Amino acid sequence: MTHLFTKTAISLVTTTTLALAIAITTNNQAHAAEFNFNWKGDTGYSAKGSFNYDTTTAPSIISEAGLGATKNLQSLSISFFDPLSNLINSFTPVLSGISNYGFLRFNFDSTKEQIFGPFDVGKDDEFPGDTWLNNNLALIDEGFSNQVLVKEFHLIDRNAAATEQILDLSNNLVQVSKVPEGSIIIGLLAVCSLGFTLKQKSIQNPKSKIGQC
Repeated sequence: MTHLFTKTAISLVTTTTLALAIAITTNNQAHAAEFNFNWKGDTGYSAKGSFNYDTTTAPSIISEAGLGATKNLQSLSISFFDPLSNLINSFTPVLSGISNYGFLRFNFDSTKEQIFGPFDVGKDDEFPGDTWLNNNLALIDEGFSNQVLVKEFHLIDRNAAATEQILDLSNNLVQVSKVPEGSIIIGLLAVCSLGFTLKQKSIQNPKSKIGQC
């Protein structure tokens, strides 16, 4: 009887915890917009990332530049890959509304859901391994017009000697896709469903270790 009571209590706590998680997530997502973005160079190098912002305070045009507190972005992350899809490096230029990338240039039209204008996202503290994706508009905006190249976008990193080297070039734009608002909730429900299934198997077969903590 005590064992049954314990199982019931654990089940109740699990259900309540999940319900609270879904409620919190739903409340947060009601005021947040999240997007994924990607870019591909002419020789196969690529960049993938994501960003989000609070829709209750953000204007239709989001524009961020430089270090410090951002105007609207809450987070911005990016990962770089070689032509074989091997990860080169990953960075989070914006975290909790704070930019840690001095050359940050990011502009987003939430109405058209498009990235436009000067773009410079990644990390460059002049250390080996630093990697970033920028375009000619960003170079002009940052005062490096003498570095403008034939192709609009450039993927650059620093080698072992901390010297800049161009990994790839392309006129391909940065493509954006919105993350479905219910995706996180669906994930939580899937976890809940799996946990419930395992628990039912455990009840039907008490000797099984499935579902035990």
